[in-house]
Amino acid sequence: MSLSEPVVAALQDVRFDYPGQTVLAELDLELIRGECFGLLGPNGAGKSTLIKLLCGRLQPASGRILVNGQNPKLSAAARRSMGLVPQQVALYRHLSVLENLIAFAQLSGCRRSAARSAAKQTIRRCGLTSVAQRPVHELSGGWQRRANIACGVVHAPSLLVLDEPTVGVDLPARLEIEHLLAEMASNGMTILLISHDLDQVERLADRVGFLVRGAIEPIGSPAELLKRFFSGRFEWRVMLDQAPEAGVQQLLTDLGLEADPAAGPMHWLGAVHSDQQASQRMRKLEHVAVKEWRVRQPGLDALWRALFDQPGPGMNQPDVSGSSA
Repeated sequence: MSLSEPVVAALQDVRFDYPGQTVLAELDLELIRGECFGLLGPNGAGKSTLIKLLCGRLQPASGRILVNGQNPKLSAAARRSMGLVPQQVALYRHLSVLENLIAFAQLSGCRRSAARSAAKQTIRRCGLTSVAQRPVHELSGGWQRRANIACGVVHAPSLLVLDEPTVGVDLPARLEIEHLLAEMASNGMTILLISHDLDQVERLADRVGFLVRGAIEPIGSPAELLKRFFSGRFEWRVMLDQAPEAGVQQLLTDLGLEADPAAGPMHWLGAVHSDQQASQRMRKLEHVAVKEWRVRQPGLDALWRALFDQPGPGMNQPDVSGSSA
């Protein structure tokens, strides 16, 4: 993906208000052909509102929204050039996977004569051949999610909007779906990914943006943002055997750590420079009842905490790149 590629969708100085509440204000975003853009933000930040605006279901109070150069609120062609995969599986459960794709192809504007061919091509592209004739209600969650995505792309959209595409799916199925999405982006489809799985966003997204106080800022590749916010620092996690006394709390605070509100007073974390002073202070913990000490490069979950002062959603245990005391 290159930022010199054509802009597929653009939101320019967009504002949207609900009665008594401004949800989006002076919001700017460009989505580039062939990129996967991860949109992140806590519940209530306005992600669902942004999706509805982009799909033409809402009209902004001010600003401009363009999809392939047209206003999606006014242009059926702009809406047909998009695919939307909602968080809830939106399939006809009594129909087979093939029948679902034919139905969605027709709903998306494909002629009846072309819908079956488009459905069969999508089944092959999405790896659904083995379940094509089975009713949706017989499929596992992973297969249903894959079929849900297939119905969103059966009409070959240029922009695919995904809202939590792998929620509730086990790891092997999730990785298969991620591989499918990466392949679609490499073939030129633009993907807007809304997910609380920060590890997944970090793996898939070319760029990410955080929706903060109605605007998307910061924006950049995961590597760029992590370098900007945490250059020269590592994420430390210290787990104690017992709740720390005041002196130990002060030592941990001096290290730049704070108690993890999601895990309790025996779990401390923070972004710490790996300099000599920090190492000297860390050695003082040799006399403290430390159960475990983990060190790693910060990820998007650390950036989430820095921006929103709360644990990252769906945060997994970090990969360890340090040692235990």
